[in-house]
Amino acid sequence: MASNGMTKLDAVNMVLSGINEYRVTSLDTGGTSVQSDAERYLDDSTRYFCAMGWPCNTRRSAAFTPSNPSLEVTLPTSPAVLRIRGAGPDQHRNLVIRGTKVYDADLGTTNFGSNAAIFLDIAEILDFEDLDPMLKELVAKHAQQQFARRFSSSQLADAFISQELSIVDAINPREGTFTMRPLFSQPQQQQQQG
Repeated sequence: MASNGMTKLDAVNMVLSGINEYRVTSLDTGGTSVQSDAERYLDDSTRYFCAMGWPCNTRRSAAFTPSNPSLEVTLPTSPAVLRIRGAGPDQHRNLVIRGTKVYDADLGTTNFGSNAAIFLDIAEILDFEDLDPMLKELVAKHAQQQFARRFSSSQLADAFISQELSIVDAINPREGTFTMRPLFSQPQQQQQQG
C-alpha cells in the first residue's frame, strides 16, 4: 500500500528507538513482542489525536436524520466517531456521544422529537496509514514518548523526545472545531440579540 509520509512500520521503529531497541522488519500485530507493545502505543496515540479533530479526520456540518420510530441518531461505527459537536443550526445544543447514539445532554434524551436533520461536526478515527503526513509524525512522536516513559527511566532521553514532540506539534495545522467553549455559554443567536 502506498503511503504519504511514514508507514506504520516506520512509526513502530521510531517508537522502539525511544528505548534503544533495534529496528524490526515487520509488525507483530496482536502479539506479545516489544514491537507489538510499540504498535499498541502507536494505535493508542492515533486514537488520542483523532479524537482532537484535525483537518484530515473532521467532517463539518454533517447532517444526520433521526430514524423512525425511535427518532434517535445512530452514529456510524466504521469509521468510528470519536467526538461530536452541534453545528450550523444545532451549534447551541449540548450534543454528546452515548454508546453509538447522539444524546442531547441539556434535554437528557436521545429522542429528537422529529425526523428533522441534526447537524454535527464529527471527528472520526482513521487508520495510521490514512493520517496526514505531518500528523503521522506527531502521533509517532507522542507514542514514542509514552512508550519510552513506560519502558525506560532515562530523563535525558525523555527531555530530547519532549523537545522533538513540541517541534512537530508546533508545525501541525489545527482544526479548531473541538476547542473548548466556555461552560454555560449562551447560544450565539441570543448573544447577538442582547
